[in-house]
Amino acid sequence: MQDKYKAEQVKRKGLLNELEDLKGKIRVYCRIRPLSRTEKADEERSKICCNVIDEFQLTVGEKYPKTYNFDTVFGMDTT
Repeated sequence: MQDKYKAEQVKRKGLLNELEDLKGKIRVYCRIRPLSRTEKADEERSKICCNVIDEFQLTVGEKYPKTYNFDTVFGMDTT
């Protein structure tokens, strides 16, 4: 059921992008950059502060997490 939901969500997003192309609407993308060597070496700085929920949402913060929606979310491993 979740796979079907994801497929429909991607299909709906594609149709929405087509419509926005016709209207000229601005899209917002999020890219989470990989940690640098310095950040990886420092235990305090190497903690990940955000969590990618799916290709459209992410949460930021540990104590009081906040969810954000984007047109597309690119994770740390995206090239």
